[in-house]
Amino acid sequence: MSAPAMTSPSTTPSPEAPDPSSAAQRDARLLSILRWIQQLLMPVLLVVEVILFTVLSPHFMTAQNWTNIAINSADLALIAAGLTLIVIMAGIDVSTGFAVGLIGWFVATGMADQRSPILVLLTALLAGAVLGLFNGLLTVRLAIPSIVATLGTSAIFQTLLFALWNSTDVFARPVFPWLSGQSRIAGFPTVALLVIVVYLILHVVLSRTVYGRSVYAIGSNAEAAALTGIKIGRVRLTAYLILGLLIGLAACLYSARIGVVQASSGGELTMLVISSVVVGGTSILGGEGSVLRTLGGLVFIAVLRNGVVLAGVPSLWNGVMIGVVILLAVGINGLVVRVSRRQRRSLT
Repeated sequence: MSAPAMTSPSTTPSPEAPDPSSAAQRDARLLSILRWIQQLLMPVLLVVEVILFTVLSPHFMTAQNWTNIAINSADLALIAAGLTLIVIMAGIDVSTGFAVGLIGWFVATGMADQRSPILVLLTALLAGAVLGLFNGLLTVRLAIPSIVATLGTSAIFQTLLFALWNSTDVFARPVFPWLSGQSRIAGFPTVALLVIVVYLILHVVLSRTVYGRSVYAIGSNAEAAALTGIKIGRVRLTAYLILGLLIGLAACLYSARIGVVQASSGGELTMLVISSVVVGGTSILGGEGSVLRTLGGLVFIAVLRNGVVLAGVPSLWNGVMIGVVILLAVGINGLVVRVSRRQRRSLT
């Protein structure tokens, strides 16, 4: 009698393991699309708002109105340029507005007392440098998170301004004609030319120098940057110093533009400055951004504020629209970061 034939146990086909390379390819395509959207978001929104306000107001698309936009946003532009360095390093400064107001009080008082304009300008720059370094030391030496440190100093600056103001408004006049909106070079406002020069210098610093590469390296990975020999504390302190100097210069423009310094002076600037940097595409997570992007964000914010007034739209919608654009820009940036990290994990 023959032995029964041996049969192999039945096997069910196992599902195929996911291919890491195909997942990485999908993420790469998605990342490419998201970056494309990120790059086009601001230009598209700017074109849309220009077309919209041109239709809504006959006074919008005029040379005089665009000159007014450039003059009224020059102080914002200077602060936003300096803040960009801080944000690229994954930091923030929410004290800039009241720092401008506090320094603006000294500028207005100095000019009212007929002090030397050069002395007043140097005092503003020195005061800005001191306030900037103070914030920097809190974050670098005491390791206080920048949002916490600058929230504290913002309250301090506001309180000092209120104490100095003492219920008496201080009327301001320009420190120098070229620091006011009335001065022109070849028909172009000098304050706008000043902004262009500052942005070109900082663009070169960030894109062509060792310091600029260090800023991006710290924002991408501070621990890795330290291992490569980058003096993180020194780089951050320098950034806060640059921001402080630009705040001092902006205070001269701001006091001349507003014409009076009060207890609340400068408070409205902080949100607008941060909005310009974030809307421009500089990542709040650090490691990505540029002053040229910030300039684009600033133009968008400045045009929006101006167009809303000319179109007769209630001013409360100004803040709503800025908030929506901030959430949109930050949301897209967050998706870019998530997909980028997922892609790196799938490749390892």
